[in-house]
Amino acid sequence: MTPEDVVRHTKQIVIMAGAAFGKTDRFRARGEGLGLSRWPFYFGARAGVLGDVDAEVVTAACGFFAPELVRSAWDTARAVIPLSGIVEADVEECTHWARITYGDLPELDQLADLAERVVEAAEPTGRPLFAAWRSLTVADEDPVSRVGLALLRLREHRGASHLIAIHEYGLTPLRAILAGPGVDKARANGWSGPWPSMSTTDPVALAGADQRTDELAAAPYAALTPAERVHFVRLLGQVHNAYEHRQQPETGVKDQQR
Repeated sequence: MTPEDVVRHTKQIVIMAGAAFGKTDRFRARGEGLGLSRWPFYFGARAGVLGDVDAEVVTAACGFFAPELVRSAWDTARAVIPLSGIVEADVEECTHWARITYGDLPELDQLADLAERVVEAAEPTGRPLFAAWRSLTVADEDPVSRVGLALLRLREHRGASHLIAIHEYGLTPLRAILAGPGVDKARANGWSGPWPSMSTTDPVALAGADQRTDELAAAPYAALTPAERVHFVRLLGQVHNAYEHRQQPETGVKDQQR
């Protein structure tokens, strides 16, 4: 099994499980308990690992959100509670969701070891959110918590790789959204018209960028042997099955939001 095979078999569960905890009623309630509404908690939780930076940095790192939305939410979050407290809450929600969703699966210690090796092998250049999340020290050594955080980190690696890829193919984040999910998704991420002129080649460029994203996301799996890649895919398949079995009605927010 090649690194590219691993991505083909696992990218959907990395995309979904790496962020599913942020789409639950419990997550929203946690934010409200801290005095934060939806977007301030979202950006404070996801990007708080960057530290007390200007909103322009968060906009660049997250990529697919309108700058005005990011600035308003980020400045609100910083004014209400220290960012470290928001990140701590985010980690707790991530590990809680992992525990209740697939915490009883066998061999999670092995999955954690393999996933963490991939995370360590991943290239951080051009991926500030991934780099910041990877450098975050978390004391919890429970295997299911380690898996949950590894999936979060791999998702951030893939998300940043997608940003790199769309720029390689001459797209902006907004044009990539319009060429793919469309105007409704753009509005959901805070953008408003008038919309930029779209080229008839934009969908082709987006398809190329999607393929390039897979290539970039696959690179760190070279750190595993072919046999270990097979084992990783099998174990992550169990996580996928547990995720599908759990399917919560409140997890309807689009994946691109995390």
